[in-house]
Formats: sequence, C-alpha cells, structure tokens
Amino acid sequence: MDCLRPHLVMGLVVAVAAVSAAAQIPSDAGQVWKTYDLGPFVTAAGPGSERHVVDWILQDTGYPAWHGQTAASLSGGDGRLACFHTPDMQAKVAEIVARFTDHADRPHRFSVRVFGFDGPRWRADARPALQPMPTAGVQAWILPRESATAVLARLRSRGDVLELPTGPVLAANGLPANLTGGRRQPYVQDYLPTPAVAPGWQPHQATCDEGLAIDLQPLVSADASAVEAAFRCRIDQIERLAALALPAPGGGATVLVQVPQLAAVRIGERFRWPTTHTLVIGLGLVPWPVPAQNGALSALIPEVERRDIAVVVEPRPAGDR
Repeated sequence: MDCLRPHLVMGLVVAVAAVSAAAQIPSDAGQVWKTYDLGPFVTAAGPGSERHVVDWILQDTGYPAWHGQTAASLSGGDGRLACFHTPDMQAKVAEIVARFTDHADRPHRFSVRVFGFDGPRWRADARPALQPMPTAGVQAWILPRESATAVLARLRSRGDVLELPTGPVLAANGLPANLTGGRRQPYVQDYLPTPAVAPGWQPHQATCDEGLAIDLQPLVSADASAVEAAFRCRIDQIERLAALALPAPGGGATVLVQVPQLAAVRIGERFRWPTTHTLVIGLGLVPWPVPAQNGALSALIPEVERRDIAVVVEPRPAGDR
C-alpha cells in the first residue's frame, strides 16, 4: 500500500488543478475585473444605496449586455461596486459611478409634485409657457425654471385641482423619489357557513387596495448640464363592484356577493432635459384613487374617478443654493 500513496497524491493534485482551471471565469472578450468606490454616495444616501447604482447601470447599458454570451458580473455592497466586463463597458460604468459620487456631499436636489385635474383644460392655460419634448409614450413638456414658479402657482390655484397628500417631495441626485396615495376598499367576497349562528351563514369580508404610486429617480449628467430620470407609475382602481346572487350555504335563499372590476395603469419611461428647466409629465386621463385632501373642497365636489394627472419635476442644482 505504501508504494501506491505517491501515485494517489499525484493524481489528487492533478485533479484539483484541472478543476481549478475549469472553474476560471472565461475572459475571451477581454473582460477585466474592477472595483469602484461608492463611499461618498453611500455615506450621503444611507446603507443599502449601492443598489440604486446597480439598477441605473443595468437600465442605462441594457440588461442583455449582462446576460448574453459574454461572461459578466455586477454587484454592489459595503460601499463598493464590483464589475467584470469588457474595457468599453468598464468605461461606461466608471462614468455612471462618477455621476453618483461626485459632489455627493452636496447633492443636486429635485422637487417632485403630482397634480390631478378634473379634465385637460389646464393644458390650454399653461400651453403658452410649455415647450413640447419628444417622448416614447406619455406627453411631456419643459419650461424655464424662472417662469415655472408663476405657472405652478396658477395651476395650484385652480378650483378643479387636487394634489397628492404628500405635497412636494425632495429627491436627492441618484435616489428615487416615491409619491403614493390610496385607500383600502372593503367588499363582500363570499358567504361562509356558520351552523352555530343564525341564519347559518355569515358574509366574508375582503379588501382591495386602490392606489397611485410614482417613482422618479433623477441623475445629473457629468457636466451638470442635463438631468436624466427613470420614471415609473403604477395605478390600481376599482371601477365598480359587480353584484352577483349566489345560493346561500345550506340552500333556501340567495345572498349577494361582489366582484371587483379593476382598472390598472402601468407607465415606465426615461426623460432627459436641461437642468435649467422644469419638466412636466402629462399622464392623461387616468384613474385617481386618492381621497381628496383639500379640506372644504372635498366636501363640495363629488369624488372624481379619473383625472388628468401632471407630474412636475423641478431641478435644484447644488450651485443654486
């Protein structure tokens, strides 16, 4: 047996070397491994904010670039970003990282407001000041920040306008701003048998969440002349509760249940505009599942199911403060 040991050891060494070689990440496209310091941004934005950098890189460069034939890797944590990709992609990643980290201790900020009008008439009033900008989906305009204050004041003074209860939300450069509003609507989903309690059945209550959620992640360009923003909107609203008569548990009668008829809106788009201008995004006549919060106004007008929604984004560059 002693004479066999060297051969077994040698075989083990060869096998381990073969496995190690096979486990190496392929770099046939010239991929290189680099790490980037996100410390300044994470310090200002808070723990876990590395994910915002990762998400932006994936959106900006395209998901197929990271899931195709070329082996690639992207991850963030502990204040650092790790990337394995080609030199060209590394250059793009470095440029994006710089946009997050440069001047992170004194970031650009953005005011975001959401208004709902009972019709599109506000567009005619604001039209002289609005400059249309090309978009892939929803309509959008820009206007100089100097004139935006007066236009915004006129829109807020209209008698047909409601604003999300949160009011203006301030977003920091590279961080998403979240604006939400909604309510929970109860309805009778079914009837359950209860033999011990008359009349032998009880209604089963359920709830349906109605809501409007808008996320906007702005990021200033490297030369601070323009803003790019990833915009996402989700709206869910009950259009009506359809009544349905069903045989009662145990028979002998009928009971009424309700079936929700839902309207859903999903919008996702990216915008780019000068930092010297305010952006106005028009979502069109869409559901407005937000309880009125304007005091006496809510008691004077009936609840509106659909409104022409406008999202106003005003850049506030660090140099202006």
